[in-house]
Amino acid sequence: MIQIEQLRYVRLGTPDLEGACDFATRVMGLQLVGRDEGQAWFRSDSRDHTLCYVHGDAADQTLGIELRDVEALERAEQELRAAGLRVSRGDAAGNTARRVQDHVTAMLDGGLRVDLVVRPLHSGWRYFPSRDAGITGFHGVALRVAEPATALAFWTGLMSGRVSDYVGRSAYVRIDSAHHRLALTESQGSGLLEIQFGVEGVDQLMQNSYWMQGSQVPIVHGPGRRPASQQMFLSLRGPDGMLFGLVTEGDRITADDHLPRQFRHAAHSLCAWGSRSDIPEWATSN
Repeated sequence: MIQIEQLRYVRLGTPDLEGACDFATRVMGLQLVGRDEGQAWFRSDSRDHTLCYVHGDAADQTLGIELRDVEALERAEQELRAAGLRVSRGDAAGNTARRVQDHVTAMLDGGLRVDLVVRPLHSGWRYFPSRDAGITGFHGVALRVAEPATALAFWTGLMSGRVSDYVGRSAYVRIDSAHHRLALTESQGSGLLEIQFGVEGVDQLMQNSYWMQGSQVPIVHGPGRRPASQQMFLSLRGPDGMLFGLVTEGDRITADDHLPRQFRHAAHSLCAWGSRSDIPEWATSN
């Protein structure tokens, strides 16, 4: 089993790098820490970066995951190959672009890339946001999965994730004490659905909600509270159709014998406050 230390970053292709950079700084309040002709890196916490936009095809999506050390990376590469996945070892240029010592990339069904990385850069300077959105860090992601059973086999069989709860055939997966860092969301397609950043508290979540409305940023779900995790959330539409979420609070799970609960695939299982969404994966009826 491949032990996940933490989610590290998301790399997104975009045909409009200028527009994506504007959204990341002006709307999300992330800190631009570097840019060249083809890509731009953004901070949300003490990590060197947690979001990178790369000029190119919007279908190019990569989730970066940190492993313990080079030995763990080499073992992971062997396990991924043995599982029949398409795997490539990173080169010097790829390591530089990702700001890591070394990495291995695996291609999942549907086209999502997963980078397994070791010794990614941290910053010695405190995070300084471009807008006071109250962001505390990169929290997690929601993934579109066409075959939930296959996705679960990867994230909880090959990787070290553990199921916290189910909603229909979708699943919340944890890698630490947080209720979940991955939401495996049943969908017609596969790939990244939402990138989620934590905020300081309820006040900051609601302040962002009002700011987004006043700035005409499309809110697609929330504000609301997820019944399974008690996490408060606000979801908005970003460049190239990617969703960005702001989250706060939420349950912690420390017991090894935690028993996942099964919720119905219904609106009241996705938001305890009754927030509705036109996003297909979240558009349900009670």
